Amino acid sequence: MDAPQFSSEILPGFIVFEGLDGAGSSTQAANLHRRLETAGRRSILTSEPTPGPIGTLIKQIMRGRLVSCSTRDETERQLAYLFAADRHDHLYNDIDGVRKLLSDDFLVISTRYHFSSFAYNASNPSAFDLVERLNRDFPLPELVVYLTCPLEVSLARLDKRDVREFYEKEEEQRRVREAYERVLAPLGDRVLRFESTGDPEEVASLIQATVLGRLGAGRC
Repeated sequence: MDAPQFSSEILPGFIVFEGLDGAGSSTQAANLHRRLETAGRRSILTSEPTPGPIGTLIKQIMRGRLVSCSTRDETERQLAYLFAADRHDHLYNDIDGVRKLLSDDFLVISTRYHFSSFAYNASNPSAFDLVERLNRDFPLPELVVYLTCPLEVSLARLDKRDVREFYEKEEEQRRVREAYERVLAPLGDRVLRFESTGDPEEVASLIQATVLGRLGAGRC
């Protein structure tokens, strides 16, 4: 499969964290949010799937508590549609949508965005084409913070979770890691890569210094 075709639109102030399950993206996104707040820069921490009605449905499917499709391919197609619908609401709703928050001069930090759909829900050419069609009009973030870690580290962290989602298996994580490399390649230096297996505070400091430097002193 080729790299996806993304929208040419970019949302300044929109920062997305991506990575394998267990890489620490949620933790480091929260750390950056706190750092920005300390620096006096208003920011909002969000995530996909969202806590909204569609995002809640997605979580139930992924945790196996709601099963509406009989095959893996059908489930992936269902999730692709649901994630796109949840993403549209995430971006465009008039209450706390990403665009509204950016227009109100917030920085918006999201754990996961449409890159995750390409990495997780596009395991074959047909699924890839569907994900690309559903996501091609969504704008790009200003920055993508991509956290990497050895597969065995990711799996060891997942083993500590009380509830496992169906993507949180070795063969799935291996496929997802390869997909991320292909999906993020076209973005060039818009992607900031960090190894997440070091001391968490040192990793956080490096991420924060790099992001703040890229945003510029006048914006943080």
